Amino acid sequence: MPSIPYAKAPRFDHSQLFNQNLGGVQDASDYGPACPQHNIVSAFAPSDLGLGLVGGFIESLPFFQKILKQDEDCLYINIQRPQNESLEGLPVLAWIHGGGFELGSSSAVGLETTAVTGIFYQGANIVKRSIDMGQPIVFASFNYRLAHFGFTASREFDEAGLLNLGFEDQRNALRWIQKHIASFGGDPNKVTIMGESAGSWSVSGHLVANNGDNEGLFRAAMGLSGGPLKVDGPERQQGMFDDMVRFVGCDSAADKIDCLRKAPYEKIYQHMQTINSLIGFRSLASAWTLRPDGKFFPQSPDKLAAAGRIANVPVLYGDMRDEGTLFSLINQLNLTTTADIKEYFKTYWWPVVTEQQLNRLMELYPQDPTKGSPYGTGLLYAIPPQYKRLSSLIGDYSFEAQRRALLQKVAAPKWNYLIEASIPLRGAENTILRPLIGAGDIPILGSFHGADVALYWFNTLPDTISLNSHHLLGVLVSFVNHLDPNKHEMDGLPNWPQWDGQNKKTMRFRERGPDIMTDDYREMGINYINEIGDSLRI
Repeated sequence: MPSIPYAKAPRFDHSQLFNQNLGGVQDASDYGPACPQHNIVSAFAPSDLGLGLVGGFIESLPFFQKILKQDEDCLYINIQRPQNESLEGLPVLAWIHGGGFELGSSSAVGLETTAVTGIFYQGANIVKRSIDMGQPIVFASFNYRLAHFGFTASREFDEAGLLNLGFEDQRNALRWIQKHIASFGGDPNKVTIMGESAGSWSVSGHLVANNGDNEGLFRAAMGLSGGPLKVDGPERQQGMFDDMVRFVGCDSAADKIDCLRKAPYEKIYQHMQTINSLIGFRSLASAWTLRPDGKFFPQSPDKLAAAGRIANVPVLYGDMRDEGTLFSLINQLNLTTTADIKEYFKTYWWPVVTEQQLNRLMELYPQDPTKGSPYGTGLLYAIPPQYKRLSSLIGDYSFEAQRRALLQKVAAPKWNYLIEASIPLRGAENTILRPLIGAGDIPILGSFHGADVALYWFNTLPDTISLNSHHLLGVLVSFVNHLDPNKHEMDGLPNWPQWDGQNKKTMRFRERGPDIMTDDYREMGINYINEIGDSLRI
């Protein structure tokens, strides 16, 4: 049996913890199949869209790789621990993968360009660093249902109590950890959850779920690019549900959900591939996302956070400097004027936003390329003319504003960071990473979304080469062990003060050396996004 099953879930139904006694010794040395997902790499070829080297690089990103091993039976968990079997009671890091709730998996992935499988998202690298620091931990990662299978929303699903099934899978994985992690040397009372992108939106969801009652499932949380989402109710996805029902042939069924459960898997999977992706024109106006469900989320996650209904645990949050660039490469090709931008957001993102609110957003996020993202690049990359403006607004709305709104309301200890990514070529010229490093050195993307997990947090760029890898791994291990990112004994890293609403002190990680900065960039724009949040729901 590949990997370890943590739950079973009939299609479009609640997952239940796996409790079957398998008997004997099981070989769990391989990753289980990924959950069925949106294959972005098959949706379009970025290199054919006039993006040149940028298109080729997008195709080389880890989350762009088509995962061949997919199955509806996909709720597996992976455990990596120190080889020293005498170690027990170790802190646990539970990783929640990203991918916009439409793609991704818990397995370490590789690229043809690296000639090594499993080079990205390799939890063993984190465990090794923890051992080297004398602060050993256990690493756990798990799949959860995605896209149509995990985050379908409609009136029918709402009435049946079937919203957010993929999030419920995550919750059950955390319950499995509570029940079984001691058998792997972990301490169930010392679990830190960590996620990136949709994984960070999920971490934020776990912080506010059940009005902040985390059921004792974790004692700390790390959010890498993503906070409490501003979302509409399930009716926002009704059109996509109705289209799926017609496509599969269930439109005349009295019980559409029952019909979908019995429908050929291939039909549902095929329809899933027709939906515009998070890298496409729709961008992060997500096709699939968390929705208020009356169970985990009585309201949108951002409203729960604003009301202070947040689990009382230490948190460590942060963003990349240029979160929006990756999601603005395709849509900007057809958006050349301010009128185009306003119509785009009104049509695809925020249907109830007013003309006055859009005009104010255009003032706060002007066409001036010196104020756009990638930041600090002056007049560069201003063709097409709306790219940097679009990147700035999408990045701030989808990541920065969420993070700041959450930190303002967290009562427990909290730390904040910003990462500036650059490619340290020196010492890497002759490594298997050289093709990726060359492709990744594309300034038009800046310090783009996902670069931190692709390059640093999992030591993909070895810490002997990358100062960012060295420092980020060290503070990660320190936080998981001590609930404080400062217990690491690394040279060259200043003391990391806690973030508060007055001083907003933030650690900035850079290859040329980290420093402490103030988290007040684009304050007027980000504050306005949060102020009119009810008009900006996806």
